[in-house]
Amino acid sequence: MALQLRQARVIDLPAIYRGEESYIRCWEPEHEASWRAQLERHLTRWVENFDRLNVAFMGNAFAGYSLWIPAQSYAELCTIHVSPEHRRSGVGMALLEAYALDAARHGFTQLRLSVRPDNPAKRMYEKAGFLCTGIGTHDYLTYKRHA
Repeated sequence: MALQLRQARVIDLPAIYRGEESYIRCWEPEHEASWRAQLERHLTRWVENFDRLNVAFMGNAFAGYSLWIPAQSYAELCTIHVSPEHRRSGVGMALLEAYALDAARHGFTQLRLSVRPDNPAKRMYEKAGFLCTGIGTHDYLTYKRHA
């Protein structure tokens, strides 16, 4: 199956919602209630940054998404998610590189992201050239890379 990336469309929002919900339930179940209470804020962020929200498909199957936002002098990766059945198939790396290319096209030279210390995705970030710069909010590891 061929991997295809494209900018998100409104019809992708339910799948993005399900991906975010599955992340919270898996990795941060103690924050699920507050995440749900802030759902309108999350939806607003997705919609206001729709041109920076990419989705991935393997064949006709929704495989993942990523969202980045401009933040001061850098581009911040807000979220990246790969459906469990498509993990370790290159989808995450393709979404990560699409974020880097898109941010560079918008004039950003610094990329940043944060990840839980126990999240296996941190290995993908390191493989993609991101360097851990310390610990940030909620004890997440902070990473940066030049675009």
